[in-house]
Amino acid sequence: MEILFPLAQADVLLPLLERLAPDTQPRWGSMNAQRMIEHLDVILQFSISDKPAPVVTPEEKLPHLLQWLRTDKPLSRGIGSPAANEGPLLHPDLLTATNHLLTSLQEFFRHYSENPSHQAIHVFFGPIGYEDWQRFHQKHFRHHFTQFGLLDE
Repeated sequence: MEILFPLAQADVLLPLLERLAPDTQPRWGSMNAQRMIEHLDVILQFSISDKPAPVVTPEEKLPHLLQWLRTDKPLSRGIGSPAANEGPLLHPDLLTATNHLLTSLQEFFRHYSENPSHQAIHVFFGPIGYEDWQRFHQKHFRHHFTQFGLLDE
């Protein structure tokens, strides 16, 4: 079986996260390290929820975007996320945020093993299921890990 979210594997993920410090500067963008981790965490949690979300992509463009999602093409630097830099930090420090992210990853995989047909709304891709969420999270983690120099471009 193809691994769609290799960055979620502990032997890959943990060494990368160990290199991230509170003062690690991004190569681009305005997030700090803790906000980036919290952002990844929030999207992981959203991917297992039933919360409604507005889809910003016109319906006729969704098939094209889903086709793109299923490629190896990365997220571009200029892609924006609604509310990614807004509001107070969710955790007191980077370590707490990172531990919460790791817990959310476990919840993600457990949720879909128990609910394999579940779909959650992605604001750009519409309702997507487990495989497409894995593809998205892989691209999303890669994007932000590259942003913070944890992965090469």
